Amino acid sequence: MEASLKPVEIFNLVRSIVQNVNINNFEEMAHTIISIPLKTIYIFENIVDIIYFRALNRPDFTVLYAKLCAYMANHAAFNKLHNYKTTFQNVLAQKIFDMFTSYYTRTPQNEVHKLKKNFMNSNMTPSFFKNILNSFHFQYYKRSLAHCKFIGELFKQGAFTEKNILSFIHELMKVKDILNIHCLCIILQIAGQKLSKTHNLDGIVHHILLFKNENTVLIKMSPTLQSLIFKIQNLHLKCWIHEEPLKLIEDNEQYISFENLPEQLKQLYYLKSYTVMAQCIIDECMAVLNGFDKININEIVHSLKYINSWLHYDQVSFVASMILITLNEDQSIRQKAGILLNLFIKKDLLLIDSVLSGIDKIMDDSELKIELPRLSDLLFDITSRITYLN
Repeated sequence: MEASLKPVEIFNLVRSIVQNVNINNFEEMAHTIISIPLKTIYIFENIVDIIYFRALNRPDFTVLYAKLCAYMANHAAFNKLHNYKTTFQNVLAQKIFDMFTSYYTRTPQNEVHKLKKNFMNSNMTPSFFKNILNSFHFQYYKRSLAHCKFIGELFKQGAFTEKNILSFIHELMKVKDILNIHCLCIILQIAGQKLSKTHNLDGIVHHILLFKNENTVLIKMSPTLQSLIFKIQNLHLKCWIHEEPLKLIEDNEQYISFENLPEQLKQLYYLKSYTVMAQCIIDECMAVLNGFDKININEIVHSLKYINSWLHYDQVSFVASMILITLNEDQSIRQKAGILLNLFIKKDLLLIDSVLSGIDKIMDDSELKIELPRLSDLLFDITSRITYLN
């Protein structure tokens, strides 16, 4: 291969190889990458980016891409960097760990924030916004599983060390939720047999089973995840001897879009979307309360009439949120909330029944009653300012 190749030409070559590699031409394609004359950390990082992006978007070819990475990681000629102790395997592990943790810690929050901002500055209906959130959460879930499928294969094919794979597993074990448990199961299903030869997996499996036992009643797990947890438990009991994979009727991977999911599988994404929507309502209520002393109250009312306010979509949740965010504030803030709610009723922005339902929603919250023993007194600070309730 020509030694005069520039980085951009190398990257174009790698993209072409990654796009066209298959079982039949694997050796030839892998050798072409190994023959790249210019080898630097920068080159290695970009090669990892190209392969990783492709693996996430073509999960059916995950094994092939993992083999390609293993070929490079274990080839001496591809790991010699002048004046560096860093190898391609080091770059691969660090780069993917950084992308993995970045995706988990920043992507959902950043994307949801953008969606919320777009919603508040557009004519999008809350109902349409909810559908967008559902689709986003579904695609994020699928992509997360694709991340872990590739990570598991990288270890299984020999591109990762035990230390590498355990760093991903420990990261996933920091937070106990359905997605992280699902990701752990995916990694163990692929890498468990090999990893169990050098590492005791009792603690990881116990972590998964404990989550299932503690949350079976509280959380509706999909049949896919329930079956996968059962399989991990079975593999562990049988010392990770691989069996035929379970045939899952409702496997999330076979559904391309949220709309095609069976109703029972949609519940997980509904819950996440409603959580975001509730935060949107709270954000709006905070903005209204903060503007109380800065602008004329009539301007607030006028604004809420013509912007895409949650008042027009879910009055009860709006009232409950307005009350909720004042309960830990001082009395004057609660009284402002009461004055605003009273004015919204007067200006026909709120129905009296919606205000009563919002108050009942707060009063019926058993956890709030424990957290705030003086809940009735706090609510009185608000309701005493609503003349329409007297």
